[in-house]
Amino acid sequence: MLIIDQKLLEIDNLLEKIMDEFLKFPEVEAYQKAKADFMADENLQSQLKTLQDNSEYIAFRPELRALQHEINLNEKVYAFRLAENDLQQILTALTKKITNSISEQIYVDENLPLKGGQHGRHHGKH
Repeated sequence: MLIIDQKLLEIDNLLEKIMDEFLKFPEVEAYQKAKADFMADENLQSQLKTLQDNSEYIAFRPELRALQHEINLNEKVYAFRLAENDLQQILTALTKKITNSISEQIYVDENLPLKGGQHGRHHGKH
């Protein structure tokens, strides 16, 4: 059972300050802009819905594969993925600092697709 004491409240307050500062990072602002641009593109959202609604048939329908390719090459999709990756790198670095302060044996899965998506633990690397 979690016991709430003064130390836990202090940690909670520090986390609030960290979050407030984190939201000021240029990478966070870039991510928020890229996401807003991505979400505001009605044509792109319509294409994504079509692809999602027909996801079972992508392998069998060339027009769906072509649509998927078009989406993957979309400038807003690329910018959004890049911004997500940049943000994930920062979050991973922060998480590693926290976990390493406890133990270097604690594994943090980076899950950075644009870095190659290496999942060390799953590939025998720790």
